[in-house]
Amino acid sequence: MVTMAGPDDATLDGICHAFADPTRRALWSEIGAAPGATTADLADAHPAITRWAVMKHLAVLRRSGLIQTLPEGRRRRHYRDARALEPLRRWLATTD
Repeated sequence: MVTMAGPDDATLDGICHAFADPTRRALWSEIGAAPGATTADLADAHPAITRWAVMKHLAVLRRSGLIQTLPEGRRRRHYRDARALEPLRRWLATTD
């Protein structure tokens, strides 16, 4: 059975896409453990990938609404947005 797209489908797709990558999941967890972590802090925690790659992963998390990034001079501080998981919670609550 095919269902019509709900109002949260695009948001839900973005969240699932963001969490599909293990590096993004790790970054999201690290931001939760250290709210306000800078891009440099997060890049230093992942020496196997470039800072540029970390920035691209953060952009995906930001576009999906999972994190907020606040500028502080030349630095960017990252915070998780607790409200961002609500579409995923609603969807999970309606599935068996």
